[in-house]
Amino acid sequence: MNAQEVVLLLLLVVVGKEEETGERSLCTTTSTTTTEREEAKAPPLQKPVATTTASSYSSSPTESDLKERKRGEQEAALKHLYDRLACSYHKAGGDRIVAAAHCTEVLLHHLPVSRRGRVLDAGAGTGEAGSMLKNAGVRHLTAFDLSDNMLDQARKRGVYDEAVQGCLPNSPFAEAQFDAVVCAGCLAPSHASPASYAEFCRVVRPGGLVAFSVPRAYYESAEGQGHVFAIETLERVGTWERVFVEARSYFDDVEAMYFVFRRQETVPYRRRRREREEEE
Repeated sequence: MNAQEVVLLLLLVVVGKEEETGERSLCTTTSTTTTEREEAKAPPLQKPVATTTASSYSSSPTESDLKERKRGEQEAALKHLYDRLACSYHKAGGDRIVAAAHCTEVLLHHLPVSRRGRVLDAGAGTGEAGSMLKNAGVRHLTAFDLSDNMLDQARKRGVYDEAVQGCLPNSPFAEAQFDAVVCAGCLAPSHASPASYAEFCRVVRPGGLVAFSVPRAYYESAEGQGHVFAIETLERVGTWERVFVEARSYFDDVEAMYFVFRRQETVPYRRRRREREEEE
């Protein structure tokens, strides 16, 4: 079984459990409206038939256009899936995923109390990591996730100071806004891309930490080499330094690689900081 099949199997376990019990994971609050709207907009499983217009002959889509379109379709399908699963995620089997617990544990082990000011929970899901972080004294906690309905579930925990909908690697946050970033479970096949690591480095302050997990089978496969290259490149050029790496459980007997990196103060960052100070 390859890495992508493992992740898909995990999602099918949750969906299958939901269907066995005859339940639909649709929220009965305002999230229901969101889910119904997404169902109406969800892309069909089959490829749409291209329509022929005059412009079709004048300009063909470039390879970049096709990749962007495919990425957009994957993002919409993934959002639709998690919006559907949100309300019964844990009851249907999502609690078998232990990535959030492990990521939070290793982050807190290396994160001094003085650095527990602002933390970003990227790919927050239903907010499992958020509860642990708040209990450990994090003063300002931000949830960021693709799924509106997942964020609704995270808000119900009452631990997040703000919840923002969006998709990695694109985020609306300012440079050096956070003391730490935790990202558990979404750096996986058909999920967040390797470009996410550079975005983590952009939004975390020098000296801050980034903790994340990648399914081990995926990380060690040919398919996951984009993640390996991105992680090692940022390390090689001095953008971050490795603090911790270890293989631990991810889901049942499936393992993930857990990492903690410390953001370095690079020359371009110091130059931008001096420019901002001079402007002020």
